[in-house]
Amino acid sequence: MMAADRGELTAAEWQQACQQRAAVYGWFSSLYAKELPAATLAAYEAGELVTLLEGLCSIGLESPSQRLQQAFDSLREVPHAHLELAADFAHVFLLDAKAGALPYASCYTGKTQEFFGEAEQRMRSFLEQSALALQEEFKEPADHLAIYLAVMVKLIEQADTSGMPTPVQALDQAAFLQDGLMSWLALFVDKCQQVETRFDVYPALATLLLAFVQQDQSFLQDMAQGDAVA
Repeated sequence: MMAADRGELTAAEWQQACQQRAAVYGWFSSLYAKELPAATLAAYEAGELVTLLEGLCSIGLESPSQRLQQAFDSLREVPHAHLELAADFAHVFLLDAKAGALPYASCYTGKTQEFFGEAEQRMRSFLEQSALALQEEFKEPADHLAIYLAVMVKLIEQADTSGMPTPVQALDQAAFLQDGLMSWLALFVDKCQQVETRFDVYPALATLLLAFVQQDQSFLQDMAQGDAVA
């Protein structure tokens, strides 16, 4: 996991940080894209989630990481836990904007704050300009939270495979976070805390996501100063 004390990174350390960050963004994206499969929940209960959350704790995100771990722990003795968690997923993310916390930027930004608003159009244009396409099986508007997180994975992977870490790469990623996510993510997270769920998994997940994105943006801004990569 990327170090909390960024200092000056070597090219190899920057690439390692990219790989770790991409894995975390990909993990978040998968959790917002669809309900958690029973097999994945079983793996979490067997300890698969521990390493990732310990890594997040190591960069100063102890409180939100521990909250999420406790939320998953609360499912251990629940019969058909994956179905119960799927019900929470639907309640939070698939209901109307008043009852749930819809994961679309258009619901929190722009004048109308409705489906397929300005944010969706901007994101669709960005994807086209970046030669990125939505997966056919993912039948959601382009401004879905999972898509923003998946785009971050692509941006990070491009920086990692280039072999030439530059401040521009960090600046591009920081700009995408600022323009694409930070204008509405906190509002989405607040809404997640207000929705009544049986378990704390999705409210806790949202809190951890915001904390991670805020810290990652700070990390990228430091990198973009130009003297953080040796």
